[in-house]
Amino acid sequence: MDGFINSFLLEVVALAEAFYTSLTFSVLKFFLEVLIVVMFIDLVLMLKQRGLGGDMRDTLVGMNIPPELAHKKNKLRAKWAKVKTKLKSENESDHKVAIIEADNIIDDLIARMGYAGENMGERLSNITPGQIENIEDLRKAHEIRNRIIHDESFVLTKEETQRVFGYYEDFLRFFMVLD
Repeated sequence: MDGFINSFLLEVVALAEAFYTSLTFSVLKFFLEVLIVVMFIDLVLMLKQRGLGGDMRDTLVGMNIPPELAHKKNKLRAKWAKVKTKLKSENESDHKVAIIEADNIIDDLIARMGYAGENMGERLSNITPGQIENIEDLRKAHEIRNRIIHDESFVLTKEETQRVFGYYEDFLRFFMVLD
């Protein structure tokens, strides 16, 4: 049995050596080398076209993502937790302040992502659903924020506060800031 295995392995090695030295392998190797060179040139041209000299995050990710959404998430989490502590209060004005602060955080992130507009409302209207997953929910949350700012008699329930905060948190979950 050992003799059969040894002879089989020797035959496999001999066939592999024959293939490695054959014209077929040389042609295959040549085409693969050409393919690698073409792919490398393509990569260099794409990076040049995207503007490698510009912002590297923009080049690699495809859009300018603020550091808080990319790699400095702990700072944003701490800021968010501070705002969220206001929700533990039974005071409606604390809830309103929390929504305004949450809206400001999200607005700052969206503005630094490069979306055009003078204010959050304009920026949100310039974003399509394909660009940010829960854009419609963010628009609803921002409308509530505007009602808080512009309508002194606006009553905000605890349930509505939770729902609006959920919209903002969905945005942060989309960028994996929150779990």
